[in-house]
Amino acid sequence: MDLDYCFCLALFSTTCECYTKEMIYTIFGCNNPTGEFFRERIDTAPLEIWGRKKPSDLNIEFVDCDLTKPIPHSLNNIRGVVVSFAPIWLLSEFLTRVSTEQPDKLSELKGIVAVSSSSFLTKRFAFSNYDKTLAISINQAQENISRLSRSLGISCQILAPTLIYGCKNRYRDRNISKIISILRRLPIVILPKNTGLRQPIHASQLARVAHIQAEKMFLGKWLASEPRVLPLGGDEILSYSRMLKKIQSSLPHHDRGRSCHIVEIPDRIFLMIVSLILPYNTRLFEAIMRMKSDLAGFTRASDLLADQFEEFPILPLPL
Repeated sequence: MDLDYCFCLALFSTTCECYTKEMIYTIFGCNNPTGEFFRERIDTAPLEIWGRKKPSDLNIEFVDCDLTKPIPHSLNNIRGVVVSFAPIWLLSEFLTRVSTEQPDKLSELKGIVAVSSSSFLTKRFAFSNYDKTLAISINQAQENISRLSRSLGISCQILAPTLIYGCKNRYRDRNISKIISILRRLPIVILPKNTGLRQPIHASQLARVAHIQAEKMFLGKWLASEPRVLPLGGDEILSYSRMLKKIQSSLPHHDRGRSCHIVEIPDRIFLMIVSLILPYNTRLFEAIMRMKSDLAGFTRASDLLADQFEEFPILPLPL
């Protein structure tokens, strides 16, 4: 065989092997709509799914891993770019333990894309201790992951979305699906006249943003000057009451949720009614009062995706 041909063949094989090694996605927390949309986007790329429950796909490389349990001595190397849709405080604790107990397992790690929550901003000054503790926990986890990535000299992008919605395969969101359930159960929903702003982001948009950020890391295009924590929302900013009405009008005509009456009353009367809940359930009281808060003004998904503006809601809704 021609020596030049043999050399080229060997070089090609080595290049392909290195490319495959570099391009591995290690996914945590994929059992949700965003994780499903993300997997769909990279179905031809090498990936490893780490988790407690093996996906139904027979051809998926799966690593049994519980983020809440001690690190096993037989832990696999964490390779390529980690893309996590798991609770960020669990990911932070897990990676921190690995870096302390088995740092060699992170030697092939090239970057981290972790989905967090805008709650680290919006719930800092919450009334209930639960929400304040949650905001502190998220913020601490973000700082820990950022600190770890700097110590390892790898790229890190934390996406902090607000109000994720959408369904994929057997998974559905926990936001819009709850609103639809309420519209179906109640004949009347009472809202204050002036409600706050929302910026819901579809799970498919969040998955695409995560994919773009991971690709930039693979290609060495992610810049250290970029913000490590990126608050993120959908393309349309609308009032809470407008959001409910658009959800309702997007339901099928025969759906029970279409018959629910959305009634807006003066703010003063609304506050008088809601204040009766406070002595009994502070979390419920705060959840209702959040309807008047502005939870919007974040980076639009379409700006990061170089896409056309997408109105809310992106169909189909989780029915």
